[in-house]
Amino acid sequence: MIFDCLSKILKKYSNLIYPSFCKSCEILIEQDSIFCTDCFSRIKPIVSSYLQITPTKTIKVFAVSDYKDPLKSLILEKSYSANILASKQLAQIIYKKTQIKNFRFDYLIPVPIHWIRFSKRGYNQAFEISKELGRDLDILVLDVIKRVKYTKFQSNFSFEQRQENVRDIFDLNNKSEKFYLTIKEKIIGKDLLLVDDLCTTGATLKNLARFLLKFNPKSITAIVACRVV
Repeated sequence: MIFDCLSKILKKYSNLIYPSFCKSCEILIEQDSIFCTDCFSRIKPIVSSYLQITPTKTIKVFAVSDYKDPLKSLILEKSYSANILASKQLAQIIYKKTQIKNFRFDYLIPVPIHWIRFSKRGYNQAFEISKELGRDLDILVLDVIKRVKYTKFQSNFSFEQRQENVRDIFDLNNKSEKFYLTIKEKIIGKDLLLVDDLCTTGATLKNLARFLLKFNPKSITAIVACRVV
């Protein structure tokens, strides 16, 4: 009984003990919020786009908004600090602000980063978004793909150079024939959802989708927090 009372008191006054601030303008906000009302209203929805994967196949890309603040500030947290909380907050916004919850998928597949970049950051933002989104959607995260080439940041290249920069950069975590067959058995005929924080030209998503096509999934869709338009 005493512990229940203390829990209720702490919950009621938690905003006084551990105040929350808007991740964009930094004004005081409610404990469970991410942005203040004004900043949240600045998140303008954009229509879904399509990426041509092969001459006969395309994938639909859902996105919350354009690559602008206030969401841009959360995405950039991966570069400035090991802020996993920002990834979880992006997942919450994706769940609330897109139609992805109205569709059914068999697996979420996070876009992997190279181990060198992982060692610098300490985490993969796409994987953290996937874990949080997977809990909300009740879908398993299939983290079986690795990035086998260390590539420079896409922002340094033209459209054509970006396509070439990420060509053939993905492979399975385990290259054994048994693992390959196991993954193919899991994915064949399944609906897959690729997850990333940002889509610029779509080159990375295209190449990951092409790699996954060899396992004969039923469909491939993508979801990102922001898409450059």
